[in-house]
Amino acid sequence: MSEIRYNRLKNKWVIISIERSRRPHDYPVSVYEESSDVSKCPFEYGNEDKTPPEIFAIRPDGSLPNTPGWKVRVVPNKYPALRIENSNLPESEGIYDKYGGFGAHEVIIETPEHFKHIQDFSIEEYKNMYFTFRERMRALYQDIRIKYVHIFKNHGKEAGKSLVHSHSQLIATPIIPTLPDTQINQSRIYFQEKERCLLCDEIKEEIKSYNRVVYENDLFIAYCPYASLYPFEVRIAPKYHSHDFSMIDENQLLKLSEISQVVIKKLHKALVNPPFNMILHTSPPIRDYPAKPLYYNGIDRFYHWFIEILPRITTLAGFELGTDIYINPTIPEDAAKFLREVI
Repeated sequence: MSEIRYNRLKNKWVIISIERSRRPHDYPVSVYEESSDVSKCPFEYGNEDKTPPEIFAIRPDGSLPNTPGWKVRVVPNKYPALRIENSNLPESEGIYDKYGGFGAHEVIIETPEHFKHIQDFSIEEYKNMYFTFRERMRALYQDIRIKYVHIFKNHGKEAGKSLVHSHSQLIATPIIPTLPDTQINQSRIYFQEKERCLLCDEIKEEIKSYNRVVYENDLFIAYCPYASLYPFEVRIAPKYHSHDFSMIDENQLLKLSEISQVVIKKLHKALVNPPFNMILHTSPPIRDYPAKPLYYNGIDRFYHWFIEILPRITTLAGFELGTDIYINPTIPEDAAKFLREVI
């Protein structure tokens, strides 16, 4: 029989449809499109003049900005959703509310190699990527107008990727978006009820049962959440309590890189290079927020940062869009077991 499971962190209901359960080979195979004119790629090594001036880069050889010699490079998005020079003031238009288009939209080019994708990254390349996430987050939060920094990676056309060359994106906003706000509030409610962190409790339960664990090392765990919204959804979280990704240290970066490499290789092999979205969820910086003076109280105790990987192998249809209840045709326990067994 099917089950309706509650995803407490996201405050959503998920139908785990056992009758419609699919095994991995039942999903359509994603063949990544590799045909592109490398010479025209703005992210290609040697094409630094085809992007806006870089904001940040890892340059082991001490080379000059906007020249070759980089391992990771960060540039403003050429077609930004938000701009730092725009107003951040709230406005109204009749009964409607809006803000000026203030914010930041950056592209993180994770490798100089055009056809190298995340499933092929070395531990060092993962670490460079996560190090860059941390440094850009720290830098942007120096601007008190920025309330939230959202970092994500779209892998494959079906997941929203428009250029073949591997890259992630960062969007900084003057508001805390709805989903992060929901996750913060759900974590707060749980803490008020239990006096414990929701994800710390979830991780303890996953380690205890081990039914949904995909992989773990001494600092991090990867598992398919109990009420996964997507087939083969994987959550990577620190086993230690931490609310803010920007506080991660060098050893933790290394261990996060190790587990990320293992999990993404497993997904790549199991689902034949599936499109996916990889999203970093972290606490906003603790600071004064006059509009919500109690918003940050205790956030360092009740919130727990994590990364989620959401394979895009099913399509949201009328039921999901009309009810905000997701139908997942793969039992998370089966997905985790399958991924655990992938070598």
